[in-house]
Amino acid sequence: MGQSSLTHVYICNCCPSDTLPGNITPYEKVFGHAPSISHLHVFSSKCFIKIPDKNQSKLDNKAKECRLIGFEGESIYMVMDTDRKKLCSCNVIFMEGQAACSDGNGPNPMEFQSQDTETTEKDDKSTHSADDDNVSK
Repeated sequence: MGQSSLTHVYICNCCPSDTLPGNITPYEKVFGHAPSISHLHVFSSKCFIKIPDKNQSKLDNKAKECRLIGFEGESIYMVMDTDRKKLCSCNVIFMEGQAACSDGNGPNPMEFQSQDTETTEKDDKSTHSADDDNVSK
């Protein structure tokens, strides 16, 4: 089963179910208390994991850019790095406001771009008169 499917099942087990009495979660039915959802983050969001000190030299990067692909319990995150290698870490910093497919060249998809949609009557008249001239020729 793929990691995204496992993540879907994990999240569904933390959501209330109409089939259970009292509209409780499947997690609550099994363990007797409501699940904590404070650790949940947006699937495929950009994140950085800390590289252990023993695996780096003084001038190496301290963190590695990854994407969130799943959860293991409430404190361990499954991430995939740019080399498509799956990693588990509890030392993760999330950048949820940035798009997963952003290449940094275009505008931030979270920001609205202003578009000039206002037209004045003068612009409309000049456009119509130019069109009328073309039609009459």
